[in-house]
Amino acid sequence: MKLPILTMLLACVGVFAEEVTVLGINDMHANIDELPRLATFLKNERAADPDVLLFAAGDNRTGSPYVDNGEQPGVPMIKLMNMLGFDLSTLGNHEFDSGLVGLRNTLDAADFNFVCANVSADGGAELNLKPYHIFEREGVRIGVLGLVQIGSNGLPDVHPDNGKGLKFSNPYKVVRDYAYLREQCDVLILLTHLGFEDDLKLAGLFPEADAIIGGHTHTRVDREVRENGVLVTQAENKVKYITRLSFEVEDGKVLSKKAELIPLKDYAKDADIQAAVDATKSSPYMQRRLGSIKPAITRRESLGCLMADALRAYAKSDIAIVNYGNVRLSEFPEGDFTVADCYRLDPFCNQTVIFKATGKELVSFLNNIPASDHHGAPCVSGIRYKAIKPAAELQPMRITEVTLPDGTPIDPDKYYTVATNSYLMSTVTPQPADPGVAHDMDGARAIMLYMEGKEAVDYSNVSNIEVTIE
Repeated sequence: MKLPILTMLLACVGVFAEEVTVLGINDMHANIDELPRLATFLKNERAADPDVLLFAAGDNRTGSPYVDNGEQPGVPMIKLMNMLGFDLSTLGNHEFDSGLVGLRNTLDAADFNFVCANVSADGGAELNLKPYHIFEREGVRIGVLGLVQIGSNGLPDVHPDNGKGLKFSNPYKVVRDYAYLREQCDVLILLTHLGFEDDLKLAGLFPEADAIIGGHTHTRVDREVRENGVLVTQAENKVKYITRLSFEVEDGKVLSKKAELIPLKDYAKDADIQAAVDATKSSPYMQRRLGSIKPAITRRESLGCLMADALRAYAKSDIAIVNYGNVRLSEFPEGDFTVADCYRLDPFCNQTVIFKATGKELVSFLNNIPASDHHGAPCVSGIRYKAIKPAAELQPMRITEVTLPDGTPIDPDKYYTVATNSYLMSTVTPQPADPGVAHDMDGARAIMLYMEGKEAVDYSNVSNIEVTIE
């Protein structure tokens, strides 16, 4: 450990203090191209302090086709995290994207521990998962308790099928069961995947903690935030930043604590980790060129319209709907479009569902999507719509007008054929009367079929939504 000036001065008068350094990163989303820069930063930190600890606050995976697809989705990211020397991670909602089997593979592949106190396997099955872990550095005990967000449906933000075989508990109730850790630890950290505002709420409920290292909302906390005496941190997403937390500890008490957000973009790329990343990305299938995008697409909704068009083309339906949260890129440069790009756009591999709905049911379905998706207005093909977004953040969006592309209003009594994904058909309530038919075709493969052989595809200014802020 580093011996700062304060430590040396205290030592001169017979009192010994130790400095504990913890690095926190969150929502990496398998952005493996930036891991070589992280590796260089970590080498520098460990050269200064070999005892530094490295924690991840969940959503390590889902964002790279090379990580999220294959025999063991998610595991390639874990192998890279092993090389980087992670000490601990909690679960994010995307750690469940491959269901119980995928979660088990992820946990078993890690050389470090995963902690999460409000998740367990159903029926008494074992998971390589602990509620908390206690480290010791130079006699200082650092306890870390893990928590993941749970939505109103009792599940993390994940396809309901991927939560089967698992039990989830309210994190705000569970956390009080571990108040005793305060007496067992000199430093107590909550490693959470709840979201920044929810971490502030958690700090109000659990002042026993010294700090929260959080994730989920991709918030860049670039100044010190303390709530109820608890230091609350988050480092945006996709390996752009990392937070360095420092704790000065004397006689089992935290004398001082601070947090610093550090950008990683200016660090050189470590050659060994770059070689491992290159090997992970070496799949010829993923690199296959399908067509090209020209000009660049600069709007997330425009990419969502491309996805909806692809779904409608596969289904030969009147209308297609893609939830905004399913659109995982916000822009796309001019140039080649590959198989890997299909999975970057849609990494979830949800089945396509085709159903029939009256115009009235369709408008109701559209109106209820933002409440289940939590990301915004759905992207559509075959229709256009107008919506009002209330200025009050918690008020739902209201769709006021739905038309065909030529401006003809949707007939409330006419039946339309609609294509969407199985996530929406599992989470939106109420559902249309027709539950539809699930097809063995996911969104990424529909995009592949749509883009195959297309040159100079122009979605630069495509929009089917007109949103007004109330």
